[in-house]
Amino acid sequence: MVTKVISIFGGAGFIGTELVKELVKKPFEIRIFTRKKNKINYSKFYPRVKVIEYSPKKDFSDDLEGSNIIINLVGILHESRNLKFSMAHENFVSSLIKYALKKNIKRLIHLSAIGANKTSESKYLNSKYKTEILIKKDFKSFNWTIFRPSIVFGPQDKFINLFKKMIKFLPIIFLVSPKAEFQPIYVEDLVDIITKSIENNKTYKKVFNLGGPKKLTFLEIIKLISICDKKKNIVIGLNKTMSYLFVSLLQLSPVKLITTDNLKSMEISNTVKVNHSYHFKSSLKELTTYLNNYKKLWIFIL
Repeated sequence: MVTKVISIFGGAGFIGTELVKELVKKPFEIRIFTRKKNKINYSKFYPRVKVIEYSPKKDFSDDLEGSNIIINLVGILHESRNLKFSMAHENFVSSLIKYALKKNIKRLIHLSAIGANKTSESKYLNSKYKTEILIKKDFKSFNWTIFRPSIVFGPQDKFINLFKKMIKFLPIIFLVSPKAEFQPIYVEDLVDIITKSIENNKTYKKVFNLGGPKKLTFLEIIKLISICDKKKNIVIGLNKTMSYLFVSLLQLSPVKLITTDNLKSMEISNTVKVNHSYHFKSSLKELTTYLNNYKKLWIFIL
């Protein structure tokens, strides 16, 4: 028997896919809103999952009819000519709130980011902060919850897997911001936390900072990733000036792996003082456990 209807935006992505796998175990009807419906076919495997193609530029409120809960996982790390942070974050959430109010949907769960701050030099983190303020202001009469995770790792992530490929094919790695701090959280832990919060009134109108069990520098993460390929890589850590110069050159490529705005984000610690993950779970998976073994690297810092 279906108890609630949940509409998920960003449900076709890395975190969204894992969240859907968890939610189908519960008595929920799930609607996945995606801009490219032909990329996924959940309904073939999960009869209570409906995939809806939508455009953020058009009114999609009718597709929200009957929904009880909205989960927003939409976000971008890099801007493009046609898609700016303000469009993907603030503008989209503003429309989402407007349509939620129109359809009397009283529950919103939103995924933000550690470091979201109005004074940040990073446009990404500044945009994330502005989006949080929008939710607190425009959805104030209803029940919102904001989660701020550190970097999320898992089988389909675009962070750990990117560097696993680099380590496999590049004997020498130039590492920007090697001292940048992270607190990686496993995707299954994150979706478990989101799932537990859905009908938990103790999470209403609150912001939760979520990290994994251990804080690691960027350099330490690269060390751990090297385990999987069992290769001895030379890692050259770049100081701030060299990091910005190196990334500026990389940005000339049509493929955006990293931007100077990402570097500005990395200047702010991506760790938590109080780890709210433990409010929901007693144990969390470590990145070391996920990656298994350890292999030494030859390390030089410029």
